[in-house]
Amino acid sequence: MKKEYSGRLLWLALASFLMPVAVAVWAFRSLPQPYTYPEIKPDASGVDQQLWNYLLQTYVADGLIDYDGLKRNHLFKTYLTQVASAQPEKLPDDQHRLAFLCNAYNAFVINGVLVHKIDSSVLDYKNPQDKGFFDVPEHILAGKTVDLNTLEHKMIRAVYQEPRVHMALVCAAKSCPTIRPEAFVGERLDAQLEDQTRAFANNQAYVRYETNGDDATGNDTKEEKLYLSPILKWYAEDFGGPRGVLDFLLSRVKSPKTSAGLLAAREGKIKVVYNEYDWSLNTQGKAAASKTNTSFGSGSIPNE
Repeated sequence: MKKEYSGRLLWLALASFLMPVAVAVWAFRSLPQPYTYPEIKPDASGVDQQLWNYLLQTYVADGLIDYDGLKRNHLFKTYLTQVASAQPEKLPDDQHRLAFLCNAYNAFVINGVLVHKIDSSVLDYKNPQDKGFFDVPEHILAGKTVDLNTLEHKMIRAVYQEPRVHMALVCAAKSCPTIRPEAFVGERLDAQLEDQTRAFANNQAYVRYETNGDDATGNDTKEEKLYLSPILKWYAEDFGGPRGVLDFLLSRVKSPKTSAGLLAAREGKIKVVYNEYDWSLNTQGKAAASKTNTSFGSGSIPNE
């Protein structure tokens, strides 16, 4: 009888030990697991876009960037080294080459913020030759040194004539389109650019229709305005002009109210107002002082 009683105590003690262990294992497995980076596997150009994908997955949240985290991770330098010696001409098609350039642009902007220790706005930076952040030839792309404006306006816009890149290129400012937390890849580039564009068109920070009703005396003082991101003004030619911009948005907005505003603006019935551009840094860190400037788009005014 004592032996049977001792056996029961042993099983009870074992169960008491194993139960919290099992609960802890279950709880750990139920947590979202961190994105782990696989071994480096460069594509035909010599660049591993999954490396950039890993970095974005790890250091981008809600459209904001953990610059300090990227600075500490040596894999960011590895990616920049790959881009510097890349051979994009070996990629299979223009979709892959455009994806490569969009990724390179965003990585160069981030690296510029880190190299120049920018903590409030890229507009604060001037080099000894009085060149601004987007005009400094300091980025190595496929064996050539380029500045950001050349990359954007001459190598991307002029060559590919794809207006949706304006929703993909991010210039380190809060009024920029939110940076996508994954790398652009040739196989899915069209879908990625369209997703970026629809997110932009349905975000009231970039496209907003407002109406004011009757005043307190009952007089009809209704005023309607369509508020748009200034990106759509600076680069209107890429969309086919001001009317092309409105058509571009109309095909993508979900809100019936916003659609009505876009239609009214297209018919010239309401005023289009362009928001001020907030150039404060798109960082996850401390809040940066707000800067506004309407002389720049995602880099500078095209053809300036």
